[in-house]
Formats: sequence, C-alpha cells, structure tokens
Amino acid sequence: MPDETEALFFLPKTIFGSLEWKAMEEREYKAGPDALLEELLQQKAWSNVEILWVLKRMIYFYGRKEDVLKKAPAKRLMLNMNDVLRVIYLILDIADPELDDNMRSYITNKLSDATWGINSRTREYLYKID
Repeated sequence: MPDETEALFFLPKTIFGSLEWKAMEEREYKAGPDALLEELLQQKAWSNVEILWVLKRMIYFYGRKEDVLKKAPAKRLMLNMNDVLRVIYLILDIADPELDDNMRSYITNKLSDATWGINSRTREYLYKID
C-alpha cells in the first residue's frame, strides 16, 4: 500500500483519503454530521478539507430530493447554487489543474447537463411556458 505522498495506480493524490480527510471523517463520526456542520458554520475560514466536506454534504442533501428542500423558495436554492459555482470557479481558476481525459469528459458531461435552462433552446421553451 503506498504512503500518503504517492499516487495510487498512477492517479493523482486527492484530498479524499488523506490524513486530514480521515481526521475529518473521524470528527463526523464522533460528533455527527449535523453537529459538525454547525461547528464549521461558526468558523470564519475553512480548510480545503472542510470546504470539500461541506460540498459533499450539499451533494448528499440536494441529491436526495427530499420534501424539506422542495419547500425551500426556488430563489434561495438558485442563490445557493450560484454561491457553489463561484467557489468552484475560484478553485479551478487558482489551481488550474491538469485533468485527465476521463475527468475532463465527466466534467464536460455534467456541466452540459447543468446548462439546461440557460441555452437558447431551453430558454425559448421556458418563455413559452410562462
């Protein structure tokens, strides 16, 4: 098994699986995810591990499509998404990471799906509904 500084199977090292990530998972296990989130929300600045942990929680909740979030105002959800996109934009702009072809293809596919509603065809469709 490679140590923390080596790439696994020629894949680049990521935050997931790092010692810091494992420590974060341990904090989550001991305090519970809700308590850990509340603790993080009290902090002024988060580490990279904490940022990714919060993004992971957001993916979990938004992916569940539960009734509680369905009751949230659409404007608030759009503001949430706008904030997340700004964070990702800044991270990618500063890091300018080298992406392998599979990762680049995955990102392209997901972003293409996410443009529903902003391209001209779907905007025309949405204007007709209104």
